[in-house]
Amino acid sequence: MPSGNGKRSDFTKFLLGGLFFGVLLGIAVSAHAQWVPTVQQNQFRSQWVGEQVDQLALGSSVSPFGGLQSLVGSLQTPDEVQREVDASLAAVKSPSPFSFKPSLGVGWEIDNQGSLTTNTTVQTSTSGTKSTNSASSYGTANSIFLAPAGAFLFDRDQGPWNLSFGYSAGYKYFLNQNFTGGGDGSGSQRNPLSQTAFIKTMLAMSRYVITAMLNASEGTGYDIASGSNNKQTTVGGTTDFKYTLGQYSALNTTAGYSLQNSSQSKNTPNNNTTSLFGNFAPEYDFSDKTHVSLNFGAGRTSQSLGAGTTAGGTNAPLTSSQISARNSAQILPNVKYDFTGKLTLNASLGARYVTSTGITNSTDNGLFPAWSVGVGYTPTEKTSATLSAGIQGADVTPGLNFMLNWNPREKTQFSLGVSQTQNFANSVSSQYLVSRNIIGTMTQILRKDVLNLNLSAGYTSQSYVNLSANTSSQNTSHLPSNFYIAQASLIWKIRDSINLSNTLYYNTGQSQSGSGSSGSPAAQAWYSITLNFAL
Repeated sequence: MPSGNGKRSDFTKFLLGGLFFGVLLGIAVSAHAQWVPTVQQNQFRSQWVGEQVDQLALGSSVSPFGGLQSLVGSLQTPDEVQREVDASLAAVKSPSPFSFKPSLGVGWEIDNQGSLTTNTTVQTSTSGTKSTNSASSYGTANSIFLAPAGAFLFDRDQGPWNLSFGYSAGYKYFLNQNFTGGGDGSGSQRNPLSQTAFIKTMLAMSRYVITAMLNASEGTGYDIASGSNNKQTTVGGTTDFKYTLGQYSALNTTAGYSLQNSSQSKNTPNNNTTSLFGNFAPEYDFSDKTHVSLNFGAGRTSQSLGAGTTAGGTNAPLTSSQISARNSAQILPNVKYDFTGKLTLNASLGARYVTSTGITNSTDNGLFPAWSVGVGYTPTEKTSATLSAGIQGADVTPGLNFMLNWNPREKTQFSLGVSQTQNFANSVSSQYLVSRNIIGTMTQILRKDVLNLNLSAGYTSQSYVNLSANTSSQNTSHLPSNFYIAQASLIWKIRDSINLSNTLYYNTGQSQSGSGSSGSPAAQAWYSITLNFAL
């Protein structure tokens, strides 16, 4: 079994605690709440402006581009399906399928890490040898900024076809050329251009249904995984084909792929992490409530680190590029049961076989169990939640997704997300990065829809699982092991096309570096006020 039994014990406590917490709350399910946001993504995108349309199509996914999605699928309950159908029919209209949303923000930002100073000293030893040491430190600075953005959306039904498309871009330009606030670094990363896009299509015929989704994003920010400011380009897609054989039987095929490229830092000069999976499942419906399937799956996760990659600390830069991969095949019998219109359960238990390539003296290979569980519950129209957990394919520890939504009244919304995710690390070779996240949000509309208050907070812990028996693997002690964020926004709607936004953002911050520095991060806080115009 994989190394790191202490990490597995921590996860067991984490999972049991999440299950007990869910039972106490009377958890409920929503298909539009199954995608769980992460602290890593929130921090990386904290300075992006405009709509992030790549996330619009993720509502029905347990996790983006594979993961538990291929095992558990949708946990939407029959009651919720009916409510969404009723809501759609009640709002039948024929608007233009095109939507264009340009905007412009003009604002001011102050940051306690808004300036970066590097001091260089030259020391001479008793033998006359000179050495150069440098140390970096942060200071408070501010800047006026301009933030143009735009989003283009398309959504249309044509006969058996449904096609949705979206693209958005935003640019935040700080007039102070020395300002490095918001965790965006300096140089080409100081004025981040962000882009997001998605394409989602479905063809529904009498005997088969085909769905496909492609998402993409690109931008800069502070990457918690590598402990550096970098640029990330992410592309992912899934496709599903279901063919009805008879009244009670069907064949279902699912495939997915994701790629994340991290660049523009010493830790990630040009590094890739990828995931690929495919599932084939004969399905049979014993009744309206009981559905069984036999899932055959295969997958591959891989890592490509460019020459020069260094994780800081005592690690020397890689002298050449390195490619590592884990391959898997599995078989999983699955049962899905709808207890009532409000409660859906899903369970799988089977086996998986794992091999490795490009990992010297690799561990965690061979035959292992595979399993998954999913719970969906919708007690009322105001409360919904999903819980899914499982271990499959090349996983080294179980994955987890939990999402709770609660809308106690029309103008008040709460959400809580808990997740455990894993993949190859993007800055150290032959190691998996396991991230545990908890993030909560609250939205409150105040004063007759004129004021909108948004609060959010989150915490993540990161640990590494070495996939090689070699003791010389890269050291991860200088990479962030945990990180927290908190944000408060108050938006004043002046007119339909004008609003004034006040945002306070607080996080663990980035470490100072160099001689005399402890390497511990200093907490970061930034405040911005922005006048936004919807053009």
